[in-house]
Amino acid sequence: MSLSIQGNREGRWTMDMETQKQQQQGSGGRRPDELEREGSSGIEGRSEGWAAAGHATAQRRAGRLRQRDRDLVALLGICRYLTARQPVELGTGARTEKSATYKLRGLAGEATRAKVRPFEPALLRALAFRAFDGQPFQLWALTAAGYAVAGAELGRLRKVPRVDVGAAFAEHSVFLTDLLVTLARPLAKNGLAPRDFPFRWDVVEDIELPWREKVDARNERSRVIRPDAVLEIPASKRRIFIECEMGTHTFTPESPDKLQATVRKVERYDAYVSGFADHRAQVSHYQRKYPDGWPCELVFLVQTEARERRTNKALTAARDQRGTRVPTQALTLKGAAEYCRRLFPVVEDKRSGAVVELAAMRSRTQEPFYGEFEHRVVNDFVLDMTAALNAAKSALQQNGLVAPVEPPSKAAMVEFLRKAQVEMRRQRAVEAGHV
Repeated sequence: MSLSIQGNREGRWTMDMETQKQQQQGSGGRRPDELEREGSSGIEGRSEGWAAAGHATAQRRAGRLRQRDRDLVALLGICRYLTARQPVELGTGARTEKSATYKLRGLAGEATRAKVRPFEPALLRALAFRAFDGQPFQLWALTAAGYAVAGAELGRLRKVPRVDVGAAFAEHSVFLTDLLVTLARPLAKNGLAPRDFPFRWDVVEDIELPWREKVDARNERSRVIRPDAVLEIPASKRRIFIECEMGTHTFTPESPDKLQATVRKVERYDAYVSGFADHRAQVSHYQRKYPDGWPCELVFLVQTEARERRTNKALTAARDQRGTRVPTQALTLKGAAEYCRRLFPVVEDKRSGAVVELAAMRSRTQEPFYGEFEHRVVNDFVLDMTAALNAAKSALQQNGLVAPVEPPSKAAMVEFLRKAQVEMRRQRAVEAGHV
């Protein structure tokens, strides 16, 4: 006997009329309520069979993932955590937080009588937290099965994290994911699946940056930098380390020996990018970790424009007074999204074939051709090439060979860098409001 299970408007699973007739014939034409009056033992086996068949069919009905659901799971495979608000802001599915919550609960295997159909096996799980103001909120994360689906959608295996984010960093994680959602929104709205995004966002797999710090002339100690996220843009060959600042660090150090925390982070990144992991081969810690030759930069993601101004002022002082070389800036969520989008390639709408404009034209036209980042790249290249030429000359002279003469263009390049440095300082002063 085959069963056909259908859902009514109240969300209950019911049998169609043909199945009811077959059941009545199988029980001598008597209705189940008549059998119940005779005693439950006669139908106990049948009712268990009906329940098992109905549950299996319900699972088959609820176990179908739509493409939107697959894209949502894939996005979670990239960012690790989402709130119910963020899928709404993505603009590709639910239009309200309430409906987004129903969808997330269904993917987590939950069920209600009317609104939520469970998916089995559960792809998501809920983590309950309280915000700093005491309000409860939930983060949604993937289960092991969810990571398997995300890996299939993204075309690469995803590592299942061993531990979840702690309560102290839950809102920190939400703010960081807001940047990813802002970057992904125009892409997702125009039909691009997460696997086709023109950037790579990593918060799980490749975020440990090992390096060694000198303790004294003879001893070193192992250190690790853990950025909150690493954003890679293959088309521009750029790598951005992102540090999310929630406004808890003071800008006034307690003593000359205790630097402001943001400046101390910059110094650690500078040691990682500029310090040698292999002195003989002249290979830095960054080059050993990333041999692709892409330049890197550091972005501090801050919540307000006032915080942005104060952080950039501290970063400017660190560059001028302490000589840090890694390109660094502080940006608000809106500013960081606009800055990163300018580095994205032109993409096409998967449905219409039209070009998707990812960055505002105003921002594109105001972007200088030669700015802070470009100056750092040129300056570092000249310094590195000078050091390499000096090392080559020394090796040749030690072996009794004639060393090459310096190129005549060196003096002009050094003068250009000096003038550019003066201009960069003037621009920083203008941005800080000192001019």
